[in-house]
Amino acid sequence: MAKVVLSVFLLVGIIVGCYGQTDTVLRNVVQGEYPSVVFVSTPRHQECIGVVINANHVLASGLCVMTAGQTRVYPARLVQVIAGDLSATHPANTRQTRTAEHIFVHEHYRVHSGDYNVAIIRLAEPFHLPSNAIEEAHIRMRIVPQGHQCDVLRVPTAGSRILQAYNVIIRNRNFCDSCCLEIFREEANICSESITDPALTLLQGDAMFCDGELTAIGALTVLDGDNSRRFHFLQLRFVTHWIHEQLNRTQPMAVGWNPHEF
Repeated sequence: MAKVVLSVFLLVGIIVGCYGQTDTVLRNVVQGEYPSVVFVSTPRHQECIGVVINANHVLASGLCVMTAGQTRVYPARLVQVIAGDLSATHPANTRQTRTAEHIFVHEHYRVHSGDYNVAIIRLAEPFHLPSNAIEEAHIRMRIVPQGHQCDVLRVPTAGSRILQAYNVIIRNRNFCDSCCLEIFREEANICSESITDPALTLLQGDAMFCDGELTAIGALTVLDGDNSRRFHFLQLRFVTHWIHEQLNRTQPMAVGWNPHEF
C-alpha cells in the first residue's frame, strides 16, 4: 500500500512539475539553430517564414504567396526566398537568394478557416547543399504527446529580418476540436495551451518544431477568455502525401484559381 501511495505522489509530482514549467519565453534565434527556416519575400513586403524541404523546394503558407485580397497566387518571378544568413544588413557569404519558378497552393486551402494553408515554392535554381547555413527539414511523422514542449518560429515585424522562437505546450487534442466559439477543427489540427503574453501573435505559416523536427504550421488563433488565446496549427504529417506530389508536379496551378470561390 505504501508503494502505491508513493507511486501516486511521484506521478502527481511529475505532472505538476511538467505543467509548472510552462512560462512562455520569447528569444532571438542564434545562427545555425534552425537552418531549414528561410524568409519568403513577396511584393507585399511581409517576408513570411518558409522551410526548406529539399534543394529545389520550400514549404510556406498559402497566405504568404497570395495577393493581399487572397484572390490569386503571385506570379512566381515576384517571389524570392532568402536562406542561410538572414540578417538585413552585411550578409555573410553563406546567404543564398533564389527566385521562385513555380508556386503550388493546396487546392483545399480555405481563407476564412485557415484549413490546408500550405504552399510549395519550386526554386528557379536549387540551393547549394550541403551548406554550413542551410539544411533540409525533417517532417515529424510521430504523434506529439499532450504536455510536450515545442518551439514556434516567427518574424516579429515585416521587414525586420529577425527570427524569433518561443515555447508552447501541446494541449489535449480532445479539447482542441471545439472551443469557446464552437469551432470544429479537423483531426490534423494541433493546439497549444493558453498563451497569455500579449506580445505573442500567431501568423499563418509560423513554423512549429518539436524535438528539432518540423511538425506544424500556424493556422489560427482562438480566444480563450481572460485575455488568453490558444494557437492552432496544421500538422504537416497529414499533408506529406500532397507535399511529395508537388515535388514532382509538372502542371501549374489552374489559371484563375481562387480559394474564396469554394
